[in-house]
Amino acid sequence: MKSRINKYLLMLALLLPAVAVKAQTEFSLNKALEYALINNENVKNAQLSTLDAEAQVFETRADGLPQVNAGFNYTNNLFIAKSPIPTSFISGNPNDEGVTLVGFGAQHIGNLNVGLEQMIWDGSFFIGLQAAKVLREKVIVDKAKAEVDVIEQVTKAYYLVLVNQTRVDLINANLETLNTTLDETRTLYENGFAERIDVSRLQVQTNNLLAERSGVEQAVKTSKDLLKLSMGMPVEEEITLSDQLETLDFKYDQSELEGFSIGNRLEVQQLNYLKELAGLQIKNTTSQYIPKVTFNAGWGRNTGSNDFSDLTDGKKWFSNSQIGLNVSIPIFDGLRKKYTIQRNKIELETLNNQYGLLTNSLTQEFENAKRNLEVSLEQLEVQESNMELAQEVSSITKEKYKEGVGSNLEVTNAEKDYKEAETNYLNALYNAIIAKVDLDKALGKLRSNDN
Repeated sequence: MKSRINKYLLMLALLLPAVAVKAQTEFSLNKALEYALINNENVKNAQLSTLDAEAQVFETRADGLPQVNAGFNYTNNLFIAKSPIPTSFISGNPNDEGVTLVGFGAQHIGNLNVGLEQMIWDGSFFIGLQAAKVLREKVIVDKAKAEVDVIEQVTKAYYLVLVNQTRVDLINANLETLNTTLDETRTLYENGFAERIDVSRLQVQTNNLLAERSGVEQAVKTSKDLLKLSMGMPVEEEITLSDQLETLDFKYDQSELEGFSIGNRLEVQQLNYLKELAGLQIKNTTSQYIPKVTFNAGWGRNTGSNDFSDLTDGKKWFSNSQIGLNVSIPIFDGLRKKYTIQRNKIELETLNNQYGLLTNSLTQEFENAKRNLEVSLEQLEVQESNMELAQEVSSITKEKYKEGVGSNLEVTNAEKDYKEAETNYLNALYNAIIAKVDLDKALGKLRSNDN
């Protein structure tokens, strides 16, 4: 019996650390963003793309370095081919007629060679190397853009959870107040000072709040799953949030708004790199009209014998070597390069048109985000005032009802108006949060600390 108790205690000791770790999954917004920038799959893929672009630079550079190859070849001529030769050539007598079949070559042939090739001039190589470096810089910006997208998603999802949790808290507070009123009204009804319909109205309102709470609690779970998905966290893990809605700051310095610059947007930087790459592609195709120059050198040894054992005799191997210069001059390719350049120029012109559209769209996005935040804050102020008024009306109505100068219907309607005002306030608050995140994005402020 004692050993069984010890076994249970041991199992409990092993489980407690796991429970403790699970209870510690509390995230502030900053910690959630830090987690997302490490674990989000899109950010991971963007990081892999930067590594791939770095490798591509070295891959391109390798084409300009010496290319050295070595080879060894052994051939066993089982049947040596014979060639017809005039008999007079062999005998030395010009009067001899006919031909004689003579075999040329040895049965065992060995070749050993080492070759070197060095590019001296190739316009495509130098432009390709430059393009690889530009691509590397673009991919770094692509990674930053992926991080901005994740920051936006996580921030919006984080505050959606907070808003839904606040809705649950408000519903619970309303239920507590409503249950108190229901109990008091039920007591008054039992003592003959209230009607049955008064109790029924409050009971219906209570049931509606309970049903609404179930829906909002499900919304909390759904919004948490969305947050975890944006963070790159397994959705089955538990998570709690530590930030509060009261800590939000919607203020901007005027200098921030006046300092808006299209150049701060990563989308513009991405398109600028695409334009640069398109220009390099035109140069690359044009450079193919220029001759290419290559230096080559080789060294080798070879042997031949009808006796296989002679292959191991170094004295019967003969050396050879050569150096050379190869110049490749393009003359006519059916006008392929001409039309390739034409297509490259069309691509560049298309990117220029896209640039104009993008800058105009981003400017409009900034203006819309600024106006949306102003309107959202105005609506938030109105809804906050309405909520305070509705709360005041609800309190006064309850007092009047307790003093016998008000009706239960007035209390029910006041509570309903107050709950609706709370919902409208939370909706306005979340709209203001979204507008603030959108304006931060338009200003280019959604950046990780690493960039």
